[in-house]
Amino acid sequence: MTPIIKFIQKLMFTAALAAGIASLPLSATAQDYPTKAITMIAPTGPGSIVDILARLIGEGMTEQWGQQVIVKNVGGAGGAIGIGQIASAEADGYTLGFVPANLTTLPYLYQISYNVETDVVPVVRVAGASMVHYVNKDLGITSEAEFIKYATDHPGEVTFATAGEASAANLAAKLFQTKTGIEMTAIPYEKLNLGVLDVVAGRVSTVFVSAGQGMQFVKDGQLTALGVTGLTPNPGAPDLAPIADLGVAGYEYNSWFGIIAPAGTPRDIIDRLNAEITRQSQTPAFQQALAKAGLEPIVGTPEDFAAVIKAEVADWAGILAK
Repeated sequence: MTPIIKFIQKLMFTAALAAGIASLPLSATAQDYPTKAITMIAPTGPGSIVDILARLIGEGMTEQWGQQVIVKNVGGAGGAIGIGQIASAEADGYTLGFVPANLTTLPYLYQISYNVETDVVPVVRVAGASMVHYVNKDLGITSEAEFIKYATDHPGEVTFATAGEASAANLAAKLFQTKTGIEMTAIPYEKLNLGVLDVVAGRVSTVFVSAGQGMQFVKDGQLTALGVTGLTPNPGAPDLAPIADLGVAGYEYNSWFGIIAPAGTPRDIIDRLNAEITRQSQTPAFQQALAKAGLEPIVGTPEDFAAVIKAEVADWAGILAK
């Protein structure tokens, strides 16, 4: 064997060894993951539906993996602060976020230093549902057409309960105003359940909120439900038609909840998280919590979740960026 051939073989062996070593950390990381506690940031206050669902998922993951999943509440600025902490965290799988659908509205509502499409990576959506449009029963309104006429005849006098600019209640109402051309006045609440109670009492005209938060008042004769914000039946209000079919063409708003991680988190860790969180979302305890809140389970791939985020960021640009 000539010296040249020996030299070439040595180079090939060295390159192959380097490639093999380079591939080890990713596989080893996923195989051993997790080896320490995981922090799951909930960008809301304690007791919110985000907080409740995050803790249920976290408890199941802790039991399954033997490593604690710590839920950390980081509220403020409609979730922008907490999501900012997720985006800036080390991309090693040990910081996650349990986020609501208003993630896709943050670029238009707040001055944020991160990109919700590129600085975080989707793991999986776990739940979602349409909302219900309720009005105070003493208004005597029984249809969306009557509500729109009343609001048109009383511009700015109709009030709606909201939990802040980035809340689902506010976004659903804002979209409704955009599609109908009516004017309503927002009444903000720290906790939206207090706003629902004010609609019941007649201090506020209307609210867009989940079936779980409002349909009991309808059954008790204290609120009137007009329609659902999605295009398909809501399991918590199966007799209500979509608002889009009730005279508000093109109206659709669906709330969802999902898990994200910092961009750059290894794909094999993302896949392992997707599989385990999907499994946890199918447990009886989690399913019961969803039913109580008027939500439905959602499963899918990281790509499915990424497509939803991309589409909604684009959709809100035409409404909130004005």
